[in-house]
Amino acid sequence: MDEIHERQKARIDLLEERVRQLEEALMPSSIAVKVEWCLTPLEARVFSHLTTRDQASKQSIMLAMYSDRIDVEPEIKIVDVFVCKMRKKLKPFGIEILTLWGAGYSLKDRELYLGRAAA
Repeated sequence: MDEIHERQKARIDLLEERVRQLEEALMPSSIAVKVEWCLTPLEARVFSHLTTRDQASKQSIMLAMYSDRIDVEPEIKIVDVFVCKMRKKLKPFGIEILTLWGAGYSLKDRELYLGRAAA
């Protein structure tokens, strides 16, 4: 019985590490979001996600937002709502989220925010 328990524990550890790696790929912790932007934690995830790719589909943004919450199944339209709110918060700082019709969204001048340290 101990051997089975040990194998299960090893498998769980492996799966937890894979989930951690996938979440890091979706929303890297290296992207710092300035406090003065007043983004919510989910909005910060979206910002991180947009920063690390040329374009992000609504589906990929949904994964970034809800990958850790299997009990929640929001409508895809929620992405538009989040982007709208984020645009209002980020506009005073000269940060622009572009709509790519039929493809998703993109962060203008995203390379400016890669690896940026929080101020």
